Amino acid sequence: MSFQYSTKDVTGEIEIYRFGTFYRLTSCMCASALTGTDLDHGLDEFLPTTVSDSEFGAAIRRCHDATRFEDVDALPTGEAAKAAHREWKKKLVLWKRKALEMTGCKNLDELYEDARHSGSCRIKDVYAFFNSSRDKPTEFSSIPDHFPDYREFIVEQPASDEMLGQAARAALDAGVRNALPPPRVRRGSK
Repeated sequence: MSFQYSTKDVTGEIEIYRFGTFYRLTSCMCASALTGTDLDHGLDEFLPTTVSDSEFGAAIRRCHDATRFEDVDALPTGEAAKAAHREWKKKLVLWKRKALEMTGCKNLDELYEDARHSGSCRIKDVYAFFNSSRDKPTEFSSIPDHFPDYREFIVEQPASDEMLGQAARAALDAGVRNALPPPRVRRGSK
C-alpha cells in the first residue's frame, strides 16, 4: 500500500537532485493539485554531497518551509497563462545553467549522466520522499505507485534533521532509469 494524502493537507513540497558531488534542493509552488518548481520566489540550495545527514536534513526542512501556496483561482488563465509559462521556461534555462556552473559540467548531458531526483512532500504528521525515473536524457518523472520500481520513504514527525537526510539519500539512491509497469497477466493464464 502506498502513501496516500490529500493535496489540501500538504504543508511543504520540494524537489531534490543529486548532480555529481552536489545536492540541489528547490522548493515548489502549490496551487490546489497544481505543483511546480518555484523559480520565481522559491528557495534553491546547493550542498556538497559530503554534508552530514543532519545538515542535509536541515536544508530539506528549510526548503519545505519555503513552499509557496497560491489560490488556484488567482493563477493566470488563457493568454496570460501562456505568457507566464514562457517566462517560467526562460527561468528554467537559467536554473539549469546555474547547475552547470556549480558542478563544472559542460552541458546538460554531462550534468544528468549520473543524476538522481527525489520528490518530497510534507503533511502534518510525516515527511515523504519518493524515488523518480529518468525517462528522458535530462528529465525525471514520478513513478506510479503500482510500478515495481516505486519506492517511498516515510519519516514520521517529530523527525530529526538526521532522519530527514537519511531518508532523502535513500530515495535518491532508489532512483531508476525508465521505470516499467508491472507485467501484464494474460487472461486465462494461471
